[in-house]
Amino acid sequence: MPKYKLVIWDVDGTLLDTSPGLLASTRYMIETLGLPKIPEDVLESFVGPRIQDSLDRVYGLTGDELKEAAAVFRDHYKEGDVLKAEPYPGIEEVLQKLSDAGVKMAVATNKRQDFTDSLMQKFGFDKYLSCVFGTDPAGKYVKTDLINMCVGYFPDIDRSEAVMIGDSAYDAKAALEVGVDFMGVTYGFDFKKPEDMVEYDPVGAAKDIKELKELLMK
Repeated sequence: MPKYKLVIWDVDGTLLDTSPGLLASTRYMIETLGLPKIPEDVLESFVGPRIQDSLDRVYGLTGDELKEAAAVFRDHYKEGDVLKAEPYPGIEEVLQKLSDAGVKMAVATNKRQDFTDSLMQKFGFDKYLSCVFGTDPAGKYVKTDLINMCVGYFPDIDRSEAVMIGDSAYDAKAALEVGVDFMGVTYGFDFKKPEDMVEYDPVGAAKDIKELKELLMK
């Protein structure tokens, strides 16, 4: 019997491996704008956070420069790179089992709303989800807002009965701020081992989908 009545999913690095498309559009943006080339590990750190946050962190872009760079990335991404993604093997089985057990599910992601909707529909995940919340084109919403939207969608479910599942510190910090449990995965892009998330006091850490299913179905 599942412990939680509400499971809130991250997308990049949790439900889907979206790295091929994200990295392709990031490379295009860097080349198009003539930004300094960066090491591969720094490039890979663009996967997961909002593009604005990554550009600020890596290049120190602000104002109009930040808006222009983000627009170049998004325009190229939506032309086809957005669909260069694959579900992690076995993740749909987890969604199916939770759904069959009556667990409500939602998505809270830093990915733009329209991109997220396209991916959920492409892989048929939308049939398992009660709501999907992503960012707006201006990047107005942060992860805390998105998790709060998910929780607010289910007024009859207490926060103590909800869990956020993600692969990054962004997910973990936001879950703590909102007051829901956090369960981390290390098969994604950010956390590489359980020790990476200790400071966020996770209720569990899964190295693969099999472990994730076991943790959720306890």
